[in-house]
This record gives sequence, structure tokens and C-alpha cells, in this order.
Amino acid sequence: MMVDSSSVEFDHCRDLAITPGGVFEFTSRFLQADELEPLLALYALRQAVSSIPYASTDDPVKWTKLKWWGEELMAPPDAVSRHPVLRALWQSGARTRLGDTLLLRLVGDALSEIDAAPAGNESDLFERQAALGATDILLELALEDAEVATQSLDFLGAATGLFHLISRFPANFISEANRLPLSLLAKHNISAEQLHQKSHSDELAQITQQLAELALDWYAKGLSGLETNLSAPGFKHLQLRWAMEQRRLGVIRKDTHGFLEAGKNFGPADAWFAWRFLRRLG
Repeated sequence: MMVDSSSVEFDHCRDLAITPGGVFEFTSRFLQADELEPLLALYALRQAVSSIPYASTDDPVKWTKLKWWGEELMAPPDAVSRHPVLRALWQSGARTRLGDTLLLRLVGDALSEIDAAPAGNESDLFERQAALGATDILLELALEDAEVATQSLDFLGAATGLFHLISRFPANFISEANRLPLSLLAKHNISAEQLHQKSHSDELAQITQQLAELALDWYAKGLSGLETNLSAPGFKHLQLRWAMEQRRLGVIRKDTHGFLEAGKNFGPADAWFAWRFLRRLG
């Protein structure tokens, strides 16, 4: 019995990109069939590359993996790819819309996160998350040939980057605590190591709540000056993603202890919100 190769590639992409309770797992339900495959391949690529710095392996192994990804991404279209995500990028047409410089920036961002030093203060946190988040946004915008103003991109990049950092807290806080701004830890008179202890759960909740409020403030500033082609279908997905990330941050701010203990999932009320949000976009 023959197996449809494209089905195999995209099944693998689903396994990587669609995580239970994740934002894309929710927003992908609102995509048309022709919109889904390119985004599925892109989100799978992002997950495959950006998760490498957080793996429990030695740094040389991480560097080797990222070097391999960089080489494979630059391989010509007729090269025999060794990874299903790369084949899915070509099959979906996404690869032809993603420039080499932007793809190498994704790999470079991951390299910069290996053994990254903690941010000194809020400004350092903004700068780092803005750079990481901007790459994420630019990749998705490239699929629809859309753009946003630089100032909006900085704030939206910082907001979505910080959202991803906060979202990793329940599953991988030991690693993420070492990335928190030193000024924020000093404000609570606590170290990253102490935050790992259950006796300091209240301090952890307070810090997480403050980070959620900071991300919401950056979202508000980024969205207030947004300029782009609002009719682009792919950009509608990006706007929905930002709206759902804001909504999730609001929940985290309200029930921080619950989020840290068990995470959060989207429900029927969120689906109703998303449907109305997309309808307003037209």
C-alpha cells in the first residue's frame, strides 16, 4: 500500500506545531484548508529550531543541530531533504515566500539563546524579546507579503516573545527562571534558584503576574500604531493569534497560581470570542 508523502510530512508538522492547549492549536481551527499547510509547515519549523536551546543536551550538540538546520534551509529546491518539515515547506509553497536571510535569522536567534545571560532590567528584556518575537512575526508576514511599521513590530515582537517565555513556565520553569531580569528578582529580594522552591510560590506568582501585565502593555502599544494590509488572509490569522495571546495573558494575570500549577486551555467562550473577532475583521 502506497503512502501519500505529503500526508506523512504534514502529519509530522502537526505533531510539532500543534501542542495541546497551545495558541496555534486553537487558532489553526479557524484557517481555511489552503491557508493551513503553509502555516503548519512554518510553525513546525519554528518549533523544531527554537526548541533546541532548551533541550537537555550539551551545548556542542545544540550548536551542531542548529548548524545542520542552517545548511538544510539553504539547500536548493531539488536537494534531497532529510527532514519532513523542510519537505513540507517546499510542498506547501511556504519556502518560496520565506527569504534566506529571514530563515537564517531564525537559526541565529536560537544560537543566541544557548546559555544566554539573564536580562539586567526591563529594557534589556524588551530588547531581547523584541528581537526574538520580531523574527517570529516577520516569518508569518512573509507568507502573505505583508508588513508592519517598525515601532509596532518592536512592541509586538517583545509582547509575543514575552508571552512565549511566560507560557513555558509551567513545564520548564527551571530553565526560564534564569532568563528573568535581575532587576525584577532584586525587587522581590529573591534569586532564580530560590524561585524553584515551593516555599517561594507566592513570589513566583507575583513575578509572573507582573510579566503578564508588562506583555499586555507592550501589546497595547504595538497594536495602537499598527499599519499593514489588514485584508491579507494570513495577517488575519496573526491578528487572531495576538488577540488570543492577550486573552490568555489576561487569564494568567487573574489566576496566576492556577496557571503555574496546571497551565491553561482554551474553551467554548474563547471560540465564541475568536469567531466574533474574525467577523469584525471582515
